[in-house]
Amino acid sequence: MAVKPFKIPDTKSEAPTPSVAPPSLPDPADAVSSPAGGVPQGLLEKFRADPRKYILSGLGAVLAAFAVWQGVHWFAAGRFEETTDNAYIRADIAYIAPKVQGYVEQVHVSDNQAVKAGDLLVTLEVADYAARIAEADAALQQAVADAQQARARVASAEAALETAGAQVSAQRDRLTQMRAQSDASAADASLAAADLERFTELAGKGHYPKAGLDAAATKETAARATLAQSKAAVTASQSELGVAQASYHRAEEDLTAAKAAVESANARIEAAKARVDAARIDATRTELRAPFDGVIANRMVAEGQLLNPGQQAMAVVPMSEAYVIANFKETQVARMLPGQTVRLHVDAYPGLHVEGAVDSIAPATGGQFSLI
Repeated sequence: MAVKPFKIPDTKSEAPTPSVAPPSLPDPADAVSSPAGGVPQGLLEKFRADPRKYILSGLGAVLAAFAVWQGVHWFAAGRFEETTDNAYIRADIAYIAPKVQGYVEQVHVSDNQAVKAGDLLVTLEVADYAARIAEADAALQQAVADAQQARARVASAEAALETAGAQVSAQRDRLTQMRAQSDASAADASLAAADLERFTELAGKGHYPKAGLDAAATKETAARATLAQSKAAVTASQSELGVAQASYHRAEEDLTAAKAAVESANARIEAAKARVDAARIDATRTELRAPFDGVIANRMVAEGQLLNPGQQAMAVVPMSEAYVIANFKETQVARMLPGQTVRLHVDAYPGLHVEGAVDSIAPATGGQFSLI
């Protein structure tokens, strides 16, 4: 309801006068109390008589209406709401630190600057790491060359082993032959000795001529000489077989050593490759980039500064991923569930009202995880 404006005369500032107003001029009080003015004469007089009473009554009515409204609100919704002012805004801040040591070549951002994921923040000098890459690559090439030489030695050792095996086989065949010849010579010598003994006995009785006896003696002597030569040949063949077998064993050892050298060279190749990869990775780590969208904070790095691995250079705050940690009493969390609606009021922005939802409820109180 709209109320027209009106003016209350100030009677205390006017002094009473005994004179009578001319009948042609209307009384101001009559004008105020007229129905056209909208305020009854009696109500105005009562207000003038005791204004404090009406003011207090009006305030009481307003307070009563407010109390009724609060009661209705509490009964309808307020009793189902829980509030706390023990809450604060948090975000999963990323602290930017290098993984390698190096001097800062350039800082690309400043405090409170907004950045996007992947933006370059800090560049370290890369010359040292380029030299390490070249050194590791040279070691890799040397390892490859060593492996090639080792494989060549394996091929040579395999050929030597094959030759030694052939020699052993040949010496075994020769030894077999020499033993057969020795056995034949032994048989001939035995027969010649028996003939000589028989012919000698017959010659002693005069039944065998002396010339035949001399021939038998010569044959027996020759048979014994042939047997001795055969035995010597067997002994020599056995010795040569031993030499051939020793050469074969040496060839086997050389082949084993050559194969081990190949394996060692291959291992050095893999190690050299790993060093090359590590050097290249370290070279890429000379660039510090933003892990996500956010705002730069607490920058503590300057150009020319030496940074060590793990040394904090700055922080990136994910403003779009901020959340609120709210602490409630045990008696307040009985009916709280994830997904329930939450109204947030930020002290820094009194006119801002934000709605959110309960993400999760901690399994224990903060005191449970405190160090003290």
